[in-house]
Amino acid sequence: FCNSGAEANEAAIKLVRKAAKSRWGNDRYEIITMAHSFHGRTLATLTATGQEKIRSGFEPLVPGFKYVPYNDISAVEKAIDPRTAAILVEPIQGEGGVHIPSDDYLPALRKLCDEQGLFLILDEVQTGMGRTGKLFAYEHAGIQPDMMTLAKGLGNGFPIGALLAKAQVAEAFGP
Repeated sequence: FCNSGAEANEAAIKLVRKAAKSRWGNDRYEIITMAHSFHGRTLATLTATGQEKIRSGFEPLVPGFKYVPYNDISAVEKAIDPRTAAILVEPIQGEGGVHIPSDDYLPALRKLCDEQGLFLILDEVQTGMGRTGKLFAYEHAGIQPDMMTLAKGLGNGFPIGALLAKAQVAEAFGP
């Protein structure tokens, strides 16, 4: 638990790096994120954000992020290289304009992550807690993430955020 969506996403970025290091060593740390995305205003989360207007003025940014068009699975496939550890995506983009993915996009990302051994992180800060008609937006796609971040709807105005992770990923964090 934390105070905001930005902190939840920051925790997800940290967990990816820690889990990737323990699984694969120092060379897999990059995260693919989407154009027009919004993940927060901490240094790492604004770097993860796929909007130049958000990142501008804060250079040098945190290394380890690549940006590809939202809802374009072939662009994601082309961006994967030996340094890639995870894909971070909003199930429905909100801040950069409301963009709803095609029905096959999130399942294709899940399949790609499974095939390539990557973590799938879903930023459900804006879409989680019933805001799309299901408890979590990813449920519309019939998939499960390795990690998920929550905030806005979780606290109903109270400042709270959360990172949820599958046990095999979460175990990279110690007490």
